[in-house]
Amino acid sequence: MTFLFLLLLLPLLFLVAAIVGAFFEARRSPYPFAMGRVISSSFAAIGGAPLPLFAASALLNAPAQLLMPLFAPNAYDADRLVEAGSSVAPLGMLGLLLYPPVMLFMAGLAVDTLAGRPVDPAATLRMALRRFLPALAMFLLFGIAVFAGMVLFFLPAIFVILTWFVVVPVMAAEGRGALDCFSRSSQLMRGMRWRLLLLLVIVGLLWLVVSLLVQGPIVLLLGAGGGWTASVIRAVFATLLGVLPATGTAAVYHEIRTAKEGSGTHDLETVFA
Repeated sequence: MTFLFLLLLLPLLFLVAAIVGAFFEARRSPYPFAMGRVISSSFAAIGGAPLPLFAASALLNAPAQLLMPLFAPNAYDADRLVEAGSSVAPLGMLGLLLYPPVMLFMAGLAVDTLAGRPVDPAATLRMALRRFLPALAMFLLFGIAVFAGMVLFFLPAIFVILTWFVVVPVMAAEGRGALDCFSRSSQLMRGMRWRLLLLLVIVGLLWLVVSLLVQGPIVLLLGAGGGWTASVIRAVFATLLGVLPATGTAAVYHEIRTAKEGSGTHDLETVFA
């Protein structure tokens, strides 16, 4: 019972720690970080290129939801579990290879919109494909660092995420190499981490509420599995929300670069060349 109580209390303590840390950081830091503006910019970035963004999000997020009725195993059938795992493995590998360039593509579109530049999906796609290998290396290094941080009792993983939060928009907007993106992100996030943590906690709670509001009616009306109808609804939901990680990181990048360096704009001719 005590363990359960502590487990339920942990998110509240985490939120309180984030609020206190963000408060003192804001008092010490000369740089503003308007969380409300970041949230609004995340949604405003979608308006610059809604069709390419949602198409890219659907490519990443919809297939897993749509194919769930085919591959969802019976938890009590070991043979079915092994069969489903072997069937899904190639799709997982394909998703791993698609994720870096697609996220780079979406972040590039969002950064262009927030910087007030004309959005060119074709040029942004060429940039993302050209940077496939650096982006893949960057995501793999990021994942390894986060995993190592999780092994070391979670807190180091949070520090890694906060420090390297804007590596994707950095690569998309500034054309840097994989390792240089980590250094650049660390430089930009210095003095901003606690406020970003508070923003992520708030967004995470909102995300949880929205997910429950969507999943709850699906389970009540269609049952725990839900079949194809539930899969289509989940695919649409995943597509709509799937643009926010890319536009959100782009909004954070735009906010902190504007605060620290003035305009936050960058000439992408060298990136797209």
